[in-house]
Amino acid sequence: MVKIIRKAGLGDLQAVEDFLVAANIGLDGLDEVIENFLIIEENEEMCGTLGIEIQGDKGLFRSLVVKPELTSDDLFTLFREALKIGKEKQLANLYLVSNKNSSIQFFHLLGFKEMEHTQSLKELSQFQHAQKLSTVDNCTFMKLTL
Repeated sequence: MVKIIRKAGLGDLQAVEDFLVAANIGLDGLDEVIENFLIIEENEEMCGTLGIEIQGDKGLFRSLVVKPELTSDDLFTLFREALKIGKEKQLANLYLVSNKNSSIQFFHLLGFKEMEHTQSLKELSQFQHAQKLSTVDNCTFMKLTL
């Protein structure tokens, strides 16, 4: 079966919301950033999402949700496509927040570097999503310069 990755549009909002709710992921501001989301599908069924919230020349990855059957190659491809969006939008930096220590090595392979907690709060102050995540235990903030 062939998987495809495509940009989401307003017509995908409800499907993305349903997918994120099923994964217990918050929807705050989703309608404002849906056009910066990618969807990975197989047989027209959603298998994963990844979005970018943009503020000025900074982008914050959000709402990475994937079904367990996706491979590491699928994830790399999804992130490569998201990085293309960041470059198209002329972002200087992309950020992410993860509370899964097992994913940190994966993000290092993509070029992300860990940030000090105080530095991350300063650089991501305009991202409401990042401020909420900053209160979660064991979160790692990471940055990629484009």
